[in-house]
Amino acid sequence: MLITNLRTIAALAALAFPAAATPNFSGHWKLNTEKSKLDEPYQEERTIDHKDPELTVSSKASVDGEDEESTVKYRTDGQRTRNMIDGDPLFTTAHWDGDVLVFDSEIISDTDTTELHDRWTLSSDGKHLTVSRKQKVGYDEREFVYVFDLV
Repeated sequence: MLITNLRTIAALAALAFPAAATPNFSGHWKLNTEKSKLDEPYQEERTIDHKDPELTVSSKASVDGEDEESTVKYRTDGQRTRNMIDGDPLFTTAHWDGDVLVFDSEIISDTDTTELHDRWTLSSDGKHLTVSRKQKVGYDEREFVYVFDLV
């Protein structure tokens, strides 16, 4: 009888407090360089199509006067994905940590491997995407914060 009552209470609690929905990052985003923490200034815009567990990011960036474009596809369910960035393979595993989307990536080139650890968060009003990044190339480790505004 006690076990039945405990199960009933647990079931009612689950109905009263449903799991929080994960954020949807879909939209067109523009890098806010004033709010971001970067080594070098550059401009970037991203168009994100997010239909969990699939996430597609199309980026246009301008670095040192050169324009770059890329499209990468990820999965948010922990399944490893493979994309190509400037001819080098990019391997990524993404998963949810509560309402934060976590990416662990490696870009493998002929000369070195770049390790990236990104944490994506969406502001409560859905208008700001923050990407906190830890980057490691050899012994060089850096941290960046990219703040994107919904446009």
